[in-house]
Amino acid sequence: MENEPREKNKNIRLELIILPNPYLGDDMRNLPLGLLYLAAVTEKEGYSVKITDLRSHSPEKFNEFIGNAEIYGITAATPDYPLAKKIAEIINTRNPKSWIILGGVHATAVPEKIDTVFNKIVIGEGEIALIKILKDYEQGNNNQRIYVGESVKNLDDIPFPARHLLSFKSVFNENALFKGAGPTAAIITSRGCPNNCSFCASNIMWHRQVRFRSPDNVIAEMKDVIKKYGVKNFRIMDDTFTLNKPRLKEMCEKIKHLDIRWRIETRVDYVDQEILRWLKEAGCEELAFGIESPNQEVLDRAIKGINLEQAKKMIRISHESGLATRLFFIIGLPGEKPDFADRFIKFIEETNPDAVDLSTFVPYPGSDIYCNPKKYGIKIKDQDFSIYNISLGLRPGEIEREFTFEHDVMTNEQLITERKKALEFIKSRKMVKNF
Repeated sequence: MENEPREKNKNIRLELIILPNPYLGDDMRNLPLGLLYLAAVTEKEGYSVKITDLRSHSPEKFNEFIGNAEIYGITAATPDYPLAKKIAEIINTRNPKSWIILGGVHATAVPEKIDTVFNKIVIGEGEIALIKILKDYEQGNNNQRIYVGESVKNLDDIPFPARHLLSFKSVFNENALFKGAGPTAAIITSRGCPNNCSFCASNIMWHRQVRFRSPDNVIAEMKDVIKKYGVKNFRIMDDTFTLNKPRLKEMCEKIKHLDIRWRIETRVDYVDQEILRWLKEAGCEELAFGIESPNQEVLDRAIKGINLEQAKKMIRISHESGLATRLFFIIGLPGEKPDFADRFIKFIEETNPDAVDLSTFVPYPGSDIYCNPKKYGIKIKDQDFSIYNISLGLRPGEIEREFTFEHDVMTNEQLITERKKALEFIKSRKMVKNF
């Protein structure tokens, strides 16, 4: 990738489509960094690119918003796939000669299950693979369907996300930090996760390898957002922001001069009192910790790599450091017992976090549980990916939704009962907030 944009290639129009997320409480919650990076790279290479945001639009209106292009790109997680297919069918009916690309974690996990309406499939990272597809189109080479994306070795080489291609409200979410904070920018400073949790499909994308942007590159992007948009709230989307302690210290030293408000996601085994002090001094206001289960046996079986006493300690000293905490839990992990809700409530009462997110376990393609269900004693009973929704119970009619698998310990009715009791508790404590 060159430093200067190439001369504009006007013969190929690329349209990247942001899918709606109807299963989320806030359809605009997931900020589309992945597609914004792809747009930035293709612009830099001289191609004409448009981003179409279909979020908050009804399906009967999709055809009005989708433009005419030679190549269309869609990225999808597993619950997005059925809708991605429908949109691809709309495009194919209108423009049967166009190439339609599907990328993202679902395509990476199960490329053999992707419908033929998608001419091209990208496995893994998309930047280099997308440029290869564009060049193949230029050269009339239509022999390849599956492209294995190469990893970008130096993340500083990638241009900043192409936020200028979308409206302000499509890029900056009012609820991404906390209620009343105002518009917030999403930013990612690393790629990958070194951990191997059995319920997570991260490994299929990143192969447990982590690459970091330099602190100076991150600060330059933050300054760019502040200067162009006047936004000074940031949600850092890294899986574990505090992985590299020396880099973190340098980052915090540089961020503190920006006078911003920000939140991160991390793990209780990657923070200590010194790190918490750095974060607080640099303007960080909130940490999100993945706890997952209040049962240590379940955590061990899930290869989570933390213990509950460690978690309680880190939540306590986070509060003592003046930082708010969000906790993420999952109902239905293999080995979970019928007393889940009681254990969950006890843990919340002991730690008193500021917000709690209780997800419904779904065996996502690419996770070890999906690939080896017998190993965990479960049976996957439904492959309708449109119901692979982890955020169940917060909207009308969802609380009784069945689980997509047969659990090794609890019946479907028991799982629903435990989920309902736990959700009602955090709702009563007003701990359910936008995430």
